[in-house]
Formats: sequence, C-alpha cells, structure tokens
Amino acid sequence: MYRYRCNQCRTTSPAVRTRPEVEAERDRHRRRAHAGHIPDGEEIQTHTPPPRPGQPTRPIHYVAYAALAAALALILWLRLLA
Repeated sequence: MYRYRCNQCRTTSPAVRTRPEVEAERDRHRRRAHAGHIPDGEEIQTHTPPPRPGQPTRPIHYVAYAALAAALALILWLRLLA
C-alpha cells in the first residue's frame, strides 16, 4: 500500500494498492495545487495498515518454530545425559 505526501500543503492521500495509482494521485495533486510544478518535500510512502482487532500481531508459525527448537534442545540435552 502506498500514500502520497505533500509536505508543503501538509496533506497525505488515502492509501492505494499499487505504485501507478499513487503516482497518478501525485500527478493530480501537482496539477491542481501547484500548477504542474513539483513541490519541495513531496514523497511517496509505503503504508502498512495496522492489524485488525483480534488479529494476532505475531504469526503463529513463530510460536511453532520456538516449540520445535525447544523440543530439539531437550532431546539433545537428554541424549548428552545418557
């Protein structure tokens, strides 16, 4: 997701999915607000929306990897003691 930011106007566009969409938004803003000129400090930002309520912030596979690593460590430790 991308957003266009014009620091001169202090405005940020709504987030769009593709780079061409945000470039079109930038071009529209330049034409309307700046007579086609490129304002200083403009930028295209990548935007990651916040997680939805109830959605885990960490993927479950990290927990599975940690459990697997702990099980392997325990097996190796028990083998060394035997």
